[in-house]
Amino acid sequence: MKKLLTVTILCLVLTPAWAQAEAYDVWLLVNESGQTLTTIADEPSTGDEYISADNRLYEIIRIEGSTAVVRDQGEIDMPSLDWMDADAALPVMAMTRRIALYCTHSDESYEPTDGYYSTNERGTIYEVAQALADGLASRGVEATVADSLHHPHDAGAYRRSRQTAVQLLKELAPDCILDIHRDGIPDPDSYATTIGGKEASKVRILVGRGNQNAAVNKEFALMVKAVGDRLYPGLIKDIYMGKGTFNQDLLPRSILLECGTYTLEKERVITSMPMMADVLNRALYGGIVGSAGSVSDTQSDAQERGGITQGATDVPPSEPAGEGGVGSGLFFVIAILVVGLVGYGILSAGSAKGGMHKAGRNLREMTGGLIGKRPEDGEDHEHS
Repeated sequence: MKKLLTVTILCLVLTPAWAQAEAYDVWLLVNESGQTLTTIADEPSTGDEYISADNRLYEIIRIEGSTAVVRDQGEIDMPSLDWMDADAALPVMAMTRRIALYCTHSDESYEPTDGYYSTNERGTIYEVAQALADGLASRGVEATVADSLHHPHDAGAYRRSRQTAVQLLKELAPDCILDIHRDGIPDPDSYATTIGGKEASKVRILVGRGNQNAAVNKEFALMVKAVGDRLYPGLIKDIYMGKGTFNQDLLPRSILLECGTYTLEKERVITSMPMMADVLNRALYGGIVGSAGSVSDTQSDAQERGGITQGATDVPPSEPAGEGGVGSGLFFVIAILVVGLVGYGILSAGSAKGGMHKAGRNLREMTGGLIGKRPEDGEDHEHS
């Protein structure tokens, strides 16, 4: 008995702290009839909401041990995607588009590929984040992955990663910020999927309902799912809205992405990242690619889906302007541009003040500083 106790103590002492800290507890979400809907690795609370793959809304009404019982609230109204069916291409404005990415759980890895699910160094979750950033960059979006580590994988990780998120907001003033994770669900089949003939991974969206941006972030998550369901059926697994904030109080259009789970091959997850980049680009910016919506990018997206994407239609040349019409035409174009920039800024920043700031920044960038007040030191780093 003493020998067994000694061995047990030695095992605990010799086990790295990071491995001890990360133990996955899983909960079942079941309906009132006892049917299992899904499994989650984040502790549920009464009032949490779950939107299933078929767009039904469920609310947790009680917790019974490791089981969360949900009540079916019916089919949820998804955002309209009529804009994706437009016959003519919208004019493209050369505005800056920025997305920031970071990894709160910086130890996370993929056991079948890496040989471990967690590490006290840099987890391979950063490779997934970079693959997503590369996919966004190929579509003309400035995507930056923060390299900061937030070890260990414990309750303080979000407090530490909050500093990283704040720094990203100050330095980049992004339109969207993404916290990239991989799930702790043991069953790889819960994420494994095939899209366009490619072995890929599903992506789960998490929204923190405990912050002032919850409603906006929820609408953004719904738009991402709606676009994903249209372009790549099976890519977006579902949406879970938990009681926490996940640092999403810092910025409207801030979501957490669970990219596969630790028992799934990393290669499958990386395969999904260009598709996810396409979805995010379209959900945020209407699908503008490059500087003028290049046909090559559109064809590439279609090949990834194994289907056909509606590309830009040819725009007929305009009639020659009459004498004296150039000035008024130019004024009209500039007016439309300014209105568009202000509207885009308010939409992406979530407030009028932040929108005017972002619009001013974009106008200065587009005109090389000829139009718009020259910023004081640090002015472009404000965040509302």
